[in-house]
Amino acid sequence: MAPLDPRDGAILSGEVSKGLLHQCSRGAPTNVTGTWTPDRQQIVELEKGLPAALAAEPSHGRELGSIKTFRRQYAGFMLGSRRIIYVNAFPSEIGGPNKDGPPAARTFDWRKQPEIVCDGGPAFFGVEYDPAPKAFQHFEFNGLL
Repeated sequence: MAPLDPRDGAILSGEVSKGLLHQCSRGAPTNVTGTWTPDRQQIVELEKGLPAALAAEPSHGRELGSIKTFRRQYAGFMLGSRRIIYVNAFPSEIGGPNKDGPPAARTFDWRKQPEIVCDGGPAFFGVEYDPAPKAFQHFEFNGLL
């Protein structure tokens, strides 16, 4: 996976971000007790580590090598007293106009609304990031096409 383009990431607001907890083809964080807003530096740190963490993921990381870029939605969730950043990732051609081509068929703003795809395959995934130890955990991938 290539380095992440910051333009392909968006921090969702607290109330809107709760929509990411209702995935239809994979698990999502549970026992969420609240929301918070990650800051830009936390996202920069997350984006530095995500490509390597994904490549090391034994279940699907290697299958994603042909996908060059991902869009990412970030949401800050409280799990008890612990803060995590949930990453909702999907191929760049999903969720609105592409940077380098014609507009996609869907017209909603992925930077402001949760992207939820049923099935879709492992190119659609979520992962929890704990900014305190800068660690990724609980990768979840969508079902088959």
